[in-house]
Amino acid sequence: MKRALFTGIAFCVAFSAAAAVAAPAAPTVTTAPAAAPAATDAPAVVPKAKTVKAAKPAAPADWTGSWTGSLAQVGRASPYAFAITLAGKAGQTTYPGQNCTGKLVRVGTSGDYAFFVETITAGKFDPATKAGCLDGSLTLQKSGGGLVMTWMTAYEGKAIVAYGALQAKAK
Repeated sequence: MKRALFTGIAFCVAFSAAAAVAAPAAPTVTTAPAAAPAATDAPAVVPKAKTVKAAKPAAPADWTGSWTGSLAQVGRASPYAFAITLAGKAGQTTYPGQNCTGKLVRVGTSGDYAFFVETITAGKFDPATKAGCLDGSLTLQKSGGGLVMTWMTAYEGKAIVAYGALQAKAK
């Protein structure tokens, strides 16, 4: 998140500087002091604007592949199995021990991070039985050959958070 914030700030600074360079300079008006003769007036010195080059964005990470692992959920006694398959801007999640699957839509990336919205398509949470899986959002970070993941949602005004390290699935 900090990387996205700093990237946005750097872009704004670079854009503002480029706009200032492209804008025509305002005319400079100098007046002589009342007691000094006009011949002693020094010409106005206008400093040259510096050109600021925007940093080139990093090449986007490839978000294609399959990873597995277990997630620890805050307030839950034991971790649970999790699998994810990504292909471009879409993906699928699987929670084998809970008989749930979900569909992912990527909503953004920043360097080694990707952000997804998850909609549960099978095994959706049933408030009457308190069983099943809730829709949520995922943040993924590339880490070596694997991923570090956080998942979050809210239920009845309370935050539900899970996290874990995932390993690339053998091909």
